Amino acid sequence: MEENGSLKTSMEPIAWFFQIITAMFMVFFLGVHLILMHAYGISNILFQQILLRLQDPWWKAFYSAFVVSVAYHGLNGLRAIIIDLGVKNIKALNAIFWVVALAVIGYGIWLLFNI
Repeated sequence: MEENGSLKTSMEPIAWFFQIITAMFMVFFLGVHLILMHAYGISNILFQQILLRLQDPWWKAFYSAFVVSVAYHGLNGLRAIIIDLGVKNIKALNAIFWVVALAVIGYGIWLLFNI
């Protein structure tokens, strides 16, 4: 029990720091995404237009960072809720979190580069 308590204490400040950072990134990314998709007309949401935009490496980098931010933020929030519910094995929970996070991020970025 001592080990889990110290692990929770040492990891939580770092996890919450990145939770705040990813929240700020998501506000920026979502703002750019919404302005691009909705302020410049309906033609921007056509599939062919999206494919053309994704040919630009800057947009691929933009959406890759968006995927990383959303995946970390969402999964870390879920991890924090599970910890608050009183999970006993925080080490296993953290391992599951990282495996799922890397799978989600990997799949999202793979999709971006293979569309």
